[in-house]
Amino acid sequence: MRSVIPVLLAGVLALSPAIPTAASSHDKGKEKNDSEQVVAKPFHPAVMKGKVHGTTKLRASVQDDLHLAVKISNKAIKAKVGEAVPSDRTVTNPYVSGTDLSGVDEEINKFVMLYVLDEDNEIVDYKQIELKKSDIQKEEWNLVWEDEFNGESINEEKWNFVQGGGGYGNNEWQNYTNREKNARVEDGSLVIEAHKEQFRGNDYTSAKLTTQNKGDWTYGRYEIKAKLPKGQGMWPAIWMMPTDYELYSGWPATGEIDIMELLGHDPDTVYGTLHYGKPWKNTGESYDLPVGDFSDEYHTFTLDWEPGEFRWYVDGILYAKQNDWFTKNENEAAPYTYPAPFDRDFFLQLNLAVGGNWPGYPDESTLFPNQMLVDYVKVYELDGEYREAGERPITEESVQDLREPINGDYVYNGQFDTDLEYWDFQPFEPSDLFGGVGEVTVVDGEANVTISDPGDQSYAVQFVQPNVPLENGERYKLSFHARSSGDRGMVVNVSGPEQGFARYLSDKSVNLSSNYQTYSYEFEMENGTDPHSRIEFNMGQSSDLPVWIDNVSLVKLPKDPNASKKVLPTGNYIYNGTFDQGNDRMVFWDLEKEGKAKASASVGEAIPSREMTVDVKQSNELEDVRLSQDNLNVEEGVYVLTFDAKADEARSIGVRLTDKARSQEYVRDENISITEEMSSYQVMIDMKETDSKTVFEFLLGGSNRSSVTIDNVEMKRVAPPVTIEGVTKVEAEDFQSMSGVQIGEDGKSVGWIDEGDWMQYAVDVKEEGNYTVRYQVASGRDGANVTLLSKAGNVYDGTREMGEILVGEADQLTSIDVAQTGGWGTWKTVTDTIYLEKGLQTLQVNAANLNLDWLIFSPEQSDTETVIRNGDFSDGLTNWGSWWGDQWSGKAEGEITHEDGQMKIMVSKTGEQSYSPQVFQENLFLEEGTTYTVSFDANATVTKDINVVIGEPLTSDPWFIPFMETKKVSIGEEVETHSFMFQMDQATSANGKIVFEVGKIDGTATPSTIVLDNVEIVPVTTR
Repeated sequence: MRSVIPVLLAGVLALSPAIPTAASSHDKGKEKNDSEQVVAKPFHPAVMKGKVHGTTKLRASVQDDLHLAVKISNKAIKAKVGEAVPSDRTVTNPYVSGTDLSGVDEEINKFVMLYVLDEDNEIVDYKQIELKKSDIQKEEWNLVWEDEFNGESINEEKWNFVQGGGGYGNNEWQNYTNREKNARVEDGSLVIEAHKEQFRGNDYTSAKLTTQNKGDWTYGRYEIKAKLPKGQGMWPAIWMMPTDYELYSGWPATGEIDIMELLGHDPDTVYGTLHYGKPWKNTGESYDLPVGDFSDEYHTFTLDWEPGEFRWYVDGILYAKQNDWFTKNENEAAPYTYPAPFDRDFFLQLNLAVGGNWPGYPDESTLFPNQMLVDYVKVYELDGEYREAGERPITEESVQDLREPINGDYVYNGQFDTDLEYWDFQPFEPSDLFGGVGEVTVVDGEANVTISDPGDQSYAVQFVQPNVPLENGERYKLSFHARSSGDRGMVVNVSGPEQGFARYLSDKSVNLSSNYQTYSYEFEMENGTDPHSRIEFNMGQSSDLPVWIDNVSLVKLPKDPNASKKVLPTGNYIYNGTFDQGNDRMVFWDLEKEGKAKASASVGEAIPSREMTVDVKQSNELEDVRLSQDNLNVEEGVYVLTFDAKADEARSIGVRLTDKARSQEYVRDENISITEEMSSYQVMIDMKETDSKTVFEFLLGGSNRSSVTIDNVEMKRVAPPVTIEGVTKVEAEDFQSMSGVQIGEDGKSVGWIDEGDWMQYAVDVKEEGNYTVRYQVASGRDGANVTLLSKAGNVYDGTREMGEILVGEADQLTSIDVAQTGGWGTWKTVTDTIYLEKGLQTLQVNAANLNLDWLIFSPEQSDTETVIRNGDFSDGLTNWGSWWGDQWSGKAEGEITHEDGQMKIMVSKTGEQSYSPQVFQENLFLEEGTTYTVSFDANATVTKDINVVIGEPLTSDPWFIPFMETKKVSIGEEVETHSFMFQMDQATSANGKIVFEVGKIDGTATPSTIVLDNVEIVPVTTR
């Protein structure tokens, strides 16, 4: 039910009065003009039983430049030569003569129209057939689960209650409860009733029931008889979600099956839809009730789900079939094998939502209470074998008429040289449909979007370039420059408006500032060719600050079949180590045999048997049979290889890393003993070379008639531990290992963290004790939490194996709830404490419903202790640095030394700027809202002024963000303590920097020797 934006779905074709059975264009004696195409021979299709249950098949031959299509209906179908063939989802186009046609029966869906079409899909000839029982293969379904709601209350052995508010990803307004007021059994029906009332922070209540872990099925027939509500903002749904939600990663890659959805303001139309991806795509069809609406009486909604096919019915009338979908985990290299994600257990859900992005919201016309009534729910399984899914039936689109790129760029007028030509602003009617109001103009060659009302959705303010052609299987790079007048967010994507707004480039959150920055994203077009995709800049909801955009470009990236494999976002160098991707689940793997060796490889279809099995029938040497991957970009360093394995009898296998020619072995281990039981193995790899075309191999030969099974193969580089000594920052993206998360678009944070996901970090703690741990987090959802677990040992030195730290196994654990911060790009600092033992250990962060930027550890201390490290110079000049200018600021001359426990800055010549030369300390933790006292002792051989600056360094212009006004201090010949206070009004920073500028101050250059000691920045108060 996660419809994010309205999707326009084709309705059922209007049907004509009955045409006599087997009527055709020839039977009518029609006239054709010279421009019409004439079939070379009479069109006499034959009909017969199909091979698969519940199918028929048609046989007909047409000349080479024509093709067939077929439509199924419950009524006789109108057709006319020269018209376009219908395009709803009861039409199979093209239809291959003699193939099984599903969705037919002898009572209702018995009319079949077979079309002959030209290359423009216009009708050249046609013939309608009314099917008889003898034309259809027998089909039986057996009832396996039902609830007819004949008891006195809801049967909680069959149903769960979902409770709570929060919008459910669609900005819904209801709070779901388990109260009898909202869900009950009454007069033989389930009643789900929405009320307008204040309840736990929501203005409405309703109910949502699921069968999760009480009724879960793969495939089958699902039949629900229900009477639906009507009224603006009402959103009833009958739908299915996967029981093992994380198998293919999170939504939408999980898959979602919508059996029935209705929008209360349009009560005579229902929708059947599939959601899948990534990138997200939804495909579906609508059904219009011929008379009345769905609130008048009960109607039956049926879904037939088989391997590789879904069929939707209302009152037995077929209105949609689907066979083409895909899914991909962004942490993997290839899509999962079709028919994933719809090849595992799903459970049923019944709910009545109030409001949301798609249906809109209740108004004064909406009546409450409002009900959804369910007479029964029945689940059937097929009596016999289900159809085979086969391969994904992709239809390749023509690329001949795609808009040509200009100098390789598919964006037209990306530098806004011709005003706003080729660009659209607010491409929907009315322009404030989602509450956003603004305008766009071109100023100094930049597109300038000003916003008076940001609306309540990211796409409420939208700037797009439509009609951008994308070819299936090609890889593209989108880049642009953007800025604002301050800090704000923006969401960028490439979508297909004609494909249910499928995301070809998934939504990318962009953090803008007042500085122009260049952003670029690469993506692969996996949804088929689309000549009408569009680039979207979504600037709603986040802020009303203006946005400037320039230099928008989309280029096709060259293909290199021998290119090195990129390391996966998980850090894994092995592709498809879980053997569940590609057409045969073996993509990226090669089975190689030497000499007279004989062996074969296979992967099972069922989820528990998706493992690589190599059957060795003949072999003499270990390397005679190799399971390999090539073009691994492996650098010098330490790696850990983990995998599961077993054999039909105990034996040894080997692992080898070589160059592409196999002339140089980098690593070889041929003594890995495996048994008949599936077990996990770990091999440490010390790579002494760097080779971007490394070959990885399992060595499986040397044993006649042996079978080896391998699964869950990972090879990850082991980062050295971070030393925790004093205040220490750990970047969230620098994890040693992780499960389920994704690195943010900026490469500097971690996001998409769901329940059960985690990141692990190797740390070497120099002093045991209590530590304050600060997390920089962002969240757009209630109910977030961050949990930190520690466990002695680490894979880096072999004292701990790879894998999740379970709560019961942790040496230490701390947890803190996090309130919504205001958005996924709105960062806040939260603080907790944990006790850390001394030595090497593994830290694991579980941060459900959060984005995480960094962690900072500091020994627990009083608020009077300084954030400066080594400010008394007892450890020499450790933690301090200096800079002596350049060609632009003027080069200074001198040196810094450590004498008598102090820093001496000897300046014999200054540069031309105050900051040439300078001494500084970086990586200071400065917290928003805190007032600090800055103090230091100083004297100079010649009285001079210096500047003290505190801020955050940047890697590009303007190079530095000040946290305070520059403080000028006069340093005399006698030692004097100088101090001042400043309030940290900027966002919390872990990259703070204090700078002592000892160059030309106010245009005066004074060579001198300055002595510094006892430098402190001490927190005084927190706002």
